[in-house]
Amino acid sequence: MKPIVSPPPTPPQVVERLEIAILTSERMRLHWEEEGTALHYMELVLPLELEATLTGDYLRCRVLAEGLEVRVRVDLIHNLPMPVKD
Repeated sequence: MKPIVSPPPTPPQVVERLEIAILTSERMRLHWEEEGTALHYMELVLPLELEATLTGDYLRCRVLAEGLEVRVRVDLIHNLPMPVKD
């Protein structure tokens, strides 16, 4: 039986960036990997809510092309801003 491994915590600057996008209704072109299937998507989305759970942080957003609401695990988003180390 495989042990349950929780994803690393979301860095505070990423949480802040997503919260700003949610508050300002900013549209974002996100590239993410679907949990469980490893399918990749790149869509224009409207972030709606950031959800913290025991299995990781999730971004609930609406895919604008289809009007479909999706829930994306934040650590599976490939094009979020990350800090640069000196």
